[in-house]
Amino acid sequence: MSSRPLRILHQISHMNQDSAQSFIMKVYRNMDRSKVQFDFVVHTQNPSDYDEEIRALGGRIFHLGKPYHAGRFGYLFDLKAIIQQEGPFQAIHSHNMDASGFTLLIARFLGIPIRIAHSHSLREATFSISQNKMSRWFKKNMIRRLATSWVGSSQTASQALFGFQWMNDKRGKMLRNGIDLSLYTNRITTCVSLREQLKIPLDEPIVGHIGRFSAVKNHRYLIEVFEELLYRLPNARLILIGDGALRPQIEAILEQKGIQNRVHLLGIREDIAELLQEIDVLALPSFEDGLPMILIEAQAAGVPCVVSDALPDEANLKAGFFAFLSLEQDAAIWAQWLLKAIRSDRASEEIRIRAVQQAGYDIKEAATELEGVYMAQIG
Repeated sequence: MSSRPLRILHQISHMNQDSAQSFIMKVYRNMDRSKVQFDFVVHTQNPSDYDEEIRALGGRIFHLGKPYHAGRFGYLFDLKAIIQQEGPFQAIHSHNMDASGFTLLIARFLGIPIRIAHSHSLREATFSISQNKMSRWFKKNMIRRLATSWVGSSQTASQALFGFQWMNDKRGKMLRNGIDLSLYTNRITTCVSLREQLKIPLDEPIVGHIGRFSAVKNHRYLIEVFEELLYRLPNARLILIGDGALRPQIEAILEQKGIQNRVHLLGIREDIAELLQEIDVLALPSFEDGLPMILIEAQAAGVPCVVSDALPDEANLKAGFFAFLSLEQDAAIWAQWLLKAIRSDRASEEIRIRAVQQAGYDIKEAATELEGVYMAQIG
């Protein structure tokens, strides 16, 4: 075998800080880059958040237009040129479902031996709702036929793209979107704490929500729940981490209710592991959401979780206080459960970390497993 590392071409819409992209970067950092090296085809001409780090790690970034802008044939022609001119690539790893079938088709035509389709979430695996059923069926079947490996981050994401019998196919593999467990063990920090930054006294409990400001995350209901909690716990605080199109609407609602002084909107943050150390309960009343990685991180940190029962059962790692509640329940019921969670005892670090590892969410193990997928088929 050549002493050069295997080059894997990842196809994805962009490399900004999003769930799939963050997972890829965590794997990339933990991969043995003397054996395996990543390159990226992205569907944007704009710089992305991770571009600088990708280049520092030895990766290359190739910019293409969005497939529906360039047209399918134009996109395929441009992708073919990149693979031929910048290769050889030993594998194509596709994360963008709308373009995956065509990407895998070109990879097969050019004789690339490993063609991986990766389903990261239920939302991505079901494609755009604007597409008709025939279009979605056609794209899914292209992916299933052309991929040599079917990789899913959860049961729900895998079933949505590959079908309910995906684990019975030798190509099917579960690869959890792992986390860096070192961020949650033996923690010593010299940073100014969140409470110090926001001048929140130690006796004021903090309810946290981490996620983009979009309809599916259900911020409106969360505010109703928090308002009910304030009747029972007047000194409670709510922190909202994230950004999005609906943020101005949420800010307006807080002002209308007169509770804006009890709620802190922190925007996008990179210090999630640190912030979780100070949250007393995580509340996620999402309408649907596959399996949010913030739930795994919260359980690793020992944060009690109160979440919508629209989220999958596998989200509960049984590593501490965890409650599924129906969105049909009155906001007062949710508030009561938040109060129970705030008053609950946290599991020990040993129990939490063991639960995360046993569920397959250790990023070091995920990197090793993915490296094995690349190496096994090449030999």
